[in-house]
Amino acid sequence: MFNDKLRQMSNNPYKNFSKYILRTPLFSFSSYQKFTANSEIKDEDFKEICKNPIVREALFLASPSLFEEMNRWLDGEMDDDKKVEKLRYSILKYISRMSSRCTPFGLFAGCSVGEFGEETDIKLKGSAKNKRHTRLDMNYLVALSQDLVRNKKIREQLLFYPNSSIYKAGPQLRYIEYKYFNSRRHHHIVAVDDTEYLAVVLERASHGASLSTLASLLVDDEITLEEATEFIEELVSSQLLISELEPSVSGPEFLDQICSVLERLEGVDGLLTALKEADKKINEIDQSIGNNPQVYLELSEFLQKLETDFELKFMFQTDMVLENTKNTLSQSIVEDVQKGFSLLNRLTFPPAATTLTKFRDAFHERFEEREVPLSTALDVEIGIGYKQDQGAGDVNPLVDNIVIPGRQAKHQAMEIRWTPINTYFQDKLIEAFKNDDYIIKITEEDFKDYDLNWDDLPDTLSCMIEILEDANGEHKIKYSGGGGSSAANLLGRFCHGDQALFDYTQEMVDMEAEMNQNKILAEIVHLPESRVGNILMRPDLRDYEIPYLAKSIKDEEHQLPIDDLMVSVKSHRKVLLRSKKHNKEIVPHLTNAHNYSHNSLPIYHFLADMQTQGIRSGVGFGLGPFANEYPFLPRVEFNNLILHDATWNLKKSHIQPLLKAKKDNNKLAEAVKALRDSLKIPQYVMLADGDNELLVNFGNLTSVRMLLDTVGKRGAFKLTEFLFSERGVVKEGDEYYTNQVVISFYNEQKLTQSKQSNE
Repeated sequence: MFNDKLRQMSNNPYKNFSKYILRTPLFSFSSYQKFTANSEIKDEDFKEICKNPIVREALFLASPSLFEEMNRWLDGEMDDDKKVEKLRYSILKYISRMSSRCTPFGLFAGCSVGEFGEETDIKLKGSAKNKRHTRLDMNYLVALSQDLVRNKKIREQLLFYPNSSIYKAGPQLRYIEYKYFNSRRHHHIVAVDDTEYLAVVLERASHGASLSTLASLLVDDEITLEEATEFIEELVSSQLLISELEPSVSGPEFLDQICSVLERLEGVDGLLTALKEADKKINEIDQSIGNNPQVYLELSEFLQKLETDFELKFMFQTDMVLENTKNTLSQSIVEDVQKGFSLLNRLTFPPAATTLTKFRDAFHERFEEREVPLSTALDVEIGIGYKQDQGAGDVNPLVDNIVIPGRQAKHQAMEIRWTPINTYFQDKLIEAFKNDDYIIKITEEDFKDYDLNWDDLPDTLSCMIEILEDANGEHKIKYSGGGGSSAANLLGRFCHGDQALFDYTQEMVDMEAEMNQNKILAEIVHLPESRVGNILMRPDLRDYEIPYLAKSIKDEEHQLPIDDLMVSVKSHRKVLLRSKKHNKEIVPHLTNAHNYSHNSLPIYHFLADMQTQGIRSGVGFGLGPFANEYPFLPRVEFNNLILHDATWNLKKSHIQPLLKAKKDNNKLAEAVKALRDSLKIPQYVMLADGDNELLVNFGNLTSVRMLLDTVGKRGAFKLTEFLFSERGVVKEGDEYYTNQVVISFYNEQKLTQSKQSNE
């Protein structure tokens, strides 16, 4: 096949999996064009779309408070013009989101599994035909589980286990305790004396034991049952002992786990019946899209009998599964992506230093070649801690060890790792500015002298592309890179709602295990705080798990507790994590898309960083130091690939004329035209706010005013071109949708070598 020849020519060992993931929004882009076709969106147009049952349900799930405001307006109960204006902009933002952005979120966008074939043929059944999967929010379920443990009748029957963060530090035991303040989880390190009594209790609890069993261990001539029970209760309240209702983010969904625990207890029939009835009501909701939001309110009222407090906005989580009549992607798309993959491989350098390499150096300086317990190494007093460069600022122990940053200079200095590639693109930009070019074209020949290294990339990886179709029916592909420690990371959280997606994800994970038969690939099971559990929750995917402040559903043999993990640095090159129990190297994995590096506990951060040790986590394209430096940056193309959208870095001065003319339609239209003409801004653009994007139609003054309302007080903001303004390959009848396609690859060469070495 041509694709195999292409890979051989570039020595590319990566082969694509036989399936791919399609992601599209709830509504077509054509519907957005119709909604914003006139110079303004009239109130009757807003009211008509707000009466659409699918829109109403999607908005309710996204923001119950906005839904309530919208109903007040529809019922004529809102007479404050400013509030009405703000409401209109909020509704427009959501309509824009559900007809342009493909990132799955509630009913706003969803995904489905497709296959490769001879030609691209993707046809949707339509938003009303999509399937969906709803569950109770982890915020509520975690609170419910905590309330259940406080119930005396339930508590007496539960099994308790040692806190999974306990480790020995001299004559003490240290562990992490957490408390909730305003629904946020706050962690603290606690130290207790490692007494004989405590050791006996923790040893017996290691296999699970009731509180009465643990108390009876301590009863002797000097200690009464009452005193022993009081001591055990103290261990529970201080979180040295954790119940089997501790939240989990791996395995069956948490409600199912709660029910399975309750099913073997006595005297909880009413509670169990209520939970199963709630689950049944959720399944009924999932039979259609466009439900009356009243069904959620009735379910919420039903759950109030359980007496666990909740906020309606943190009560339900929904994922959408797209229904297709056709879902095939041409293999030629993969061939185009492979060419881009090779180019970006040459352009992507390994990081000079990482948090893990700094830890490695500090560890080697302190312990040299010695192997020490992981928890000891990461203890800031007896070890070296993690994140070795966090010395800036002041630490105030009275405010939860917050690092207070030093005062920032008005004009920040930026450190740049300058390479010949920067020089190349600087020259290209200067040339484009000189010629007033909208597009910069680059060729493979320009970078033929750069190394092509396939040995330092993950075993499996994914890339996100967008497939575009121009007026001539020609395809272009938006592709700016790919990576991740595993191709499964983007898919894990959606597996509970779609069996085909789960099977595909399991195929990836199993292949990674096959490539690393001499190592243990272990899933990190940790819940930083309850709401994050909605992102973290995924099925049981790997044979082994490392539980840390969350419950593992694995049997003891397949759990790797923190005190089983040993760390060393070999030859000052590699950080090695080893299981004492199995005497094997451990490679941790976090099979979801959690941004774990933000404000995380050291052990969790370390384990997650270990996923990409010694490798580039992917390849990508960016304009580096120039990304924010010019009012306009041209599009960058390679063959039929768009590597970088045309981008506008605008300051408040650019939109000052628009702000002044905001209330006058004619003057505003003139100011918009002047801005667009001066900077070649197309009709449709995206407001880029980090990972969030908001579609703006410069041909519609309501959309323009929504933009001005959003960015009017900012000093600067970024716009990028919207690439789907002409046609699209994802269709439903005569309408077309924006799209994202996730194509995943595996290292075929490594897989073959692993099979041969184990024959």
